[in-house]
Amino acid sequence: MIVTVNTLQNQIKLAQQSDDGLKAVCEVLKHGSFSDYWLDNGVLYKGESKQLVIPKSLEKEIIKQVHSKGHFSMKKMKEIIKQDYYIQDLDKKLQEFVVSCIPCLLATKKAGKQEGYLNPIDKEGTPLHTLHIDHLGPMTDTKKLYNHILTIVDGFTKFTWIFPTKSTTSKETVDKLKIHQQHYGNPVRIISDRGTAFTGGEFQEYCKEENIQHVTITTGVPRGNGQVERLHRTIIAVLTKLCLENPSLWYRHVSRVQRAINSTYQRSINTTPFHLMVGISMRCKEDLQILELLKQEEIDQYEENREEIRIKAKQQILQVQDENKKTYNEKRKPSTQYKEGDLVAIKRTQFGTGMKLKPKYLGPYRVSKVKRNDRYDVEKLESATEGPNKTSSSADQMKPWPQ
Repeated sequence: MIVTVNTLQNQIKLAQQSDDGLKAVCEVLKHGSFSDYWLDNGVLYKGESKQLVIPKSLEKEIIKQVHSKGHFSMKKMKEIIKQDYYIQDLDKKLQEFVVSCIPCLLATKKAGKQEGYLNPIDKEGTPLHTLHIDHLGPMTDTKKLYNHILTIVDGFTKFTWIFPTKSTTSKETVDKLKIHQQHYGNPVRIISDRGTAFTGGEFQEYCKEENIQHVTITTGVPRGNGQVERLHRTIIAVLTKLCLENPSLWYRHVSRVQRAINSTYQRSINTTPFHLMVGISMRCKEDLQILELLKQEEIDQYEENREEIRIKAKQQILQVQDENKKTYNEKRKPSTQYKEGDLVAIKRTQFGTGMKLKPKYLGPYRVSKVKRNDRYDVEKLESATEGPNKTSSSADQMKPWPQ
């Protein structure tokens, strides 16, 4: 039983008598039968399980009492209510109540299919046009004070550069990019997340001076920089196996991992990153002399067919993107469309020690700008609440704020 006290039953009895619809049912029952409704001491019940019929004026109060006992899910609330009470269109009324509950809005994940479709970044048909960059770590501390990895991936060839770093500052990030620049020049575009290394003044100034377009992905949406995210899983797995006996020596294996990645076949380009970047297969120490002759022939053929190979590589990338997009979108639904001025809650994107029980959503925020591909800029309304004052989010990381 939710509530069994006589005062509530008397309150319901009086409310039933004031409800025109239920009052009519009671009048019919005094002279005969009506569906599976029945009267007991002037109180209206329904069904064999003797559910107390709740008049419209008390429906919200009953739902509120049940929900307040533990902010239960809709399924659990329905089970509890139906033990003792009958409320017409219960599913609809539970849904309306739950979406207006602020604690539930902030604490629970979004149910059902996730919102938003995959929007792959346009690919250029030449190497070194777009670089994806990100930091991996923190890693196991080393004697040389390395604790992170800066990963750079060429968007077209998938060629990878891996730099051990002692920090994630803008300064050290720019220093590594300058080393890369000495051999490969500047890209047209760099894609990164919104980490402080990439939003810091020194990094921004470097991009401006070198005429590099800097594109940042939306906070909390790592798939926007999926080139690096997938690679990081590979790097961690390989480094872990290479330094099982002494994890603090991981930095010694970085060059070997980089070489292995760049000389390994990748489905998305239908060749190896090294071959697509340079035009030949990577020479390894175990190669035999006869292989040198074969490689020379391969170089000659590549020079004759360089553009054809690159066109085929781009077609292969687009084909794989289409396959991934189709598979991804089958599990998604159209995004909720927000407009400027709408109030929303945004998903918490950072969890640390002792924060497991923190609300999963923050708010209220006001949508300040509508961007492409279901992305939004938002501003916090109340300075005393948790969360950044201004940030970006995406529709699948947002919920409408109850009005």
